[in-house]
Order: sequence, then C-alpha cells, then structure tokens
Amino acid sequence: MRLLIGLLSIILLASFSNGTSVSIEDETEVKTVEMANVLLTHNYSIQKWSLYTREKVSFIPKSLGYKGIMSELSKRASGFHWGNLEESDGSVKVTGTKIDSELGTKETLTLVSYPEENRISSYLIYNMEIKGFHQEEWRTTYERFKAQKSQLVTQEAQVFSCFVGEKNDTMDIVLYNEADKLLGAFSASKVEEINEETFVSLSAYHEEWEADLVTNNQRMNIQIALRNTGIGGGITATIGTPIITTEY
Repeated sequence: MRLLIGLLSIILLASFSNGTSVSIEDETEVKTVEMANVLLTHNYSIQKWSLYTREKVSFIPKSLGYKGIMSELSKRASGFHWGNLEESDGSVKVTGTKIDSELGTKETLTLVSYPEENRISSYLIYNMEIKGFHQEEWRTTYERFKAQKSQLVTQEAQVFSCFVGEKNDTMDIVLYNEADKLLGAFSASKVEEINEETFVSLSAYHEEWEADLVTNNQRMNIQIALRNTGIGGGITATIGTPIITTEY
C-alpha cells in the first residue's frame, strides 16, 4: 500500500510541475496523498480522515420557511436525512447526515441562515468523514466529496483536509521529537508550537501548498498535533491543512 501511495504522489506532483495553475480540487488530492503517505511511512495506522468546506450560498430563498429550505437542499444533496429546523435569535439551522456503511463514510451538511443588513444570509458547511484509508477506495470517496461539493458551493471554496493516525509501542518516543520528525517529512517551516508533557502541536508553512491562513502576521497551512494516550498506550497524531478542524 505504501509503495502504491508513494507512486501516486510522484505522478500527481509531477503532473502539477509544468507551470499550469492547480485547482483547489487537484491541490486537495495532492495534500490527501501526501498526508496519508507521511503517516503510513512513519508506521501510523490511519483511523480516519475527513474533507470539509464551507461558503456563503445564494440559492436559499428569502423566506426562511422550512419547506423552501428543504426543497432547495434536497435538490442539491439527495439521500440526506434531515433533522429539525433549529431557530434562535432570528437565525435558523438545519443539519442532515448520510451514511454509507460499505464505504465507511459519513457526510454531514449544515445550513445556517441569519439576518444581515436587512437581508437573509446563509452559509453551508459540508463535511465527509471516512474510516481508515484504503488504497482501493479512497479515490472513490474523494470523487464523491468533489461531486457533492460542486452542487453546493463554488469551485473556489476552500477545502480543509484532516487525518488521524495511531501508533502503539511508543515507550521510547519523545513526543516533541516525533512531531518534529513528521513535520520534517513535509519540508514545512515551523511557525508556532505548543509543547506539553502529553501534548504537542506544531503549526507550519508548506511552500508547495497554495492555500494558507495568517496567524501572528505569518502564513501557515499545516498543523500537526500529537497526544500521548497514557501509560501503556500509544500516540494519536492529527494532521490538518490549512488547520485542524476536528477535536484533538
């Protein structure tokens, strides 16, 4: 599996080295492969990974009626099971989920509408979480995310990618050194760090990845967090770009 992922990384990166612009979807694919490859080559078992995007939308009708909202969402995102409409201080929120046990995916779609300058503004949050990382199936789930994203937000909407891996037999591993080793595999420059006894977090900038955020006047687009699960336990590693979007 590691060899196949490694070969795919080379193919993808080579295809983007001819000076042409790289779409967000293409760059997300490169990041996905690179993050998975780093975890696997450092003997982590990937527990799950996720893709997340959010953006203001314009297809929601001015009326906040439940039927109008659900009609538009159902057209663009079929197969979701929707919860009740939640209202609070003029804002409304509704969340739908879709689970595919065969592929090990859980999709969550959340719409929030709120009053803004005498009009109604809405934004969508779309998240896909996938169990494990399988060479034969990851591309299928990624293409599903990309297809669904195209029905909900613009192509320019930023995608946040996140991986969670675990490693056992870590008695002799220094947590900070392990995090630094993972960061070195990305050839990224460190921007910020948190170094505690059982938890380490590194924020950094990867020059080959276009999307980034600014923190303390410095650009960053990758975070690595390691947590020691206790005596006799292992290490949980979370890697996200441009930031980690899950609890860690």
